[in-house]
Amino acid sequence: MRVLMVSAVYPPEPVVSSRTSAQIAEALLGEGHEVTVVCPFPSRPAGEGYPGFRRRWVHCENGSDGVKVVRCFSFYSRSSTLWSRFLENCSFGLSAGWVVLTGRRPDVIYSNAWPIFATGLVALVARLRGVPLVLSVQDVYPESLVSQGRIREGGVLARRMRWVDRGIARRSRTLIVLSERWAGLYQNGREVPSSRISVIPNWFEGGAIDHLVGQAPGRALMGIPGDAFVLAYGGNVGVAAGVETVIEAFSLVKEKRDLYLVIAGEGSRLEACRERAKQVDPKRILFRSPWPQEETSLILGSADILVLPTQGRQSYASVPSKLVAYMLAERPVLALGQEDSDLAEVIREAGCGWLVPPDQPQRLADKIEEVIRLPHSDHKVRGSAGRGCALSRFTSEACLTRVVDLLENAILPDDDPNGLMDEEVEVRLGSYSE
Repeated sequence: MRVLMVSAVYPPEPVVSSRTSAQIAEALLGEGHEVTVVCPFPSRPAGEGYPGFRRRWVHCENGSDGVKVVRCFSFYSRSSTLWSRFLENCSFGLSAGWVVLTGRRPDVIYSNAWPIFATGLVALVARLRGVPLVLSVQDVYPESLVSQGRIREGGVLARRMRWVDRGIARRSRTLIVLSERWAGLYQNGREVPSSRISVIPNWFEGGAIDHLVGQAPGRALMGIPGDAFVLAYGGNVGVAAGVETVIEAFSLVKEKRDLYLVIAGEGSRLEACRERAKQVDPKRILFRSPWPQEETSLILGSADILVLPTQGRQSYASVPSKLVAYMLAERPVLALGQEDSDLAEVIREAGCGWLVPPDQPQRLADKIEEVIRLPHSDHKVRGSAGRGCALSRFTSEACLTRVVDLLENAILPDDDPNGLMDEEVEVRLGSYSE
């Protein structure tokens, strides 16, 4: 079977979707399939080109794992503005769509591209060439943009995006979504048959994060006293993350003589966070940027509590992949999110932490003070519960085989080529006749 994968990120970019795309490619190769990956030249997380990569329209390379990689032109998004992301998204969609259109016809296409624009162009070419498309949904547009305040709910742009996303989803052979909530959104809001939707969350390799590393090595790395109480955040420092809320909450904690906050990562809001941290307490708010991937266990392991902020209604629109890393680190999670979001549901079901509303620094400060007073045994129980849940639900061992099976089954004859089940057609015709 010839598999063409279109991925918005790919190694050496150190983000979760990059690693999962690479693992899918390697797993398919291991099953004897021919795999080609179409991806941009690497630029994440800083939005800048990597040394050793010269950007051009198309460049082919052979990965060390035997996967053929086709790098395509895209604009770099150096800032998290709507216009910058739009240019990056559309430019990659055009170049990737060209490669898919002019290259050797694959048996199946797996797309993990950016929503609406790049994904829509890939979906269009797949339809033109009659190739089944398996679509991985990492962000739901326009819901994600609305939750970040970038566009208005009910506006013309939001309505158009939802209409396009509905068309893409209904014409895909299979949708892979991250949660049951998203499955319901596509089934009820986009009218995608449930038979075409599979819930498979993002994952880490079970051994990717060493939960036995302990606190001492990471604290020594950053010059933090061994008896301090450490809050840590590790991930993208962007608009949707809302890391500023954590810094504001730190400033409101009444007693922080032995309290430290570690922020590890890069992103468009990093400098703004640095500036605010200087005003609050530059000696106790520490930054680790850039954050080498090999330091993940050290940074997360240095913490007593791992903080996971989201902004506004963002927890409705996406499930932060860093949650899985936090859980695997066997540390309790203090999250900011909506009470009825998927993020909240995972934390409740796993029993791995606490939830407070987003964008409310005082509420977060109060919860930090409450958590500090809890016995260490309580922290340990929650951390262990989180790791156990992550190993059973959110690792490559639990998820990767399911993705490979979906791709292998996608080449089977489609009983519903137009994206509508027979009974749905009958219901619609019946409603018209009435």
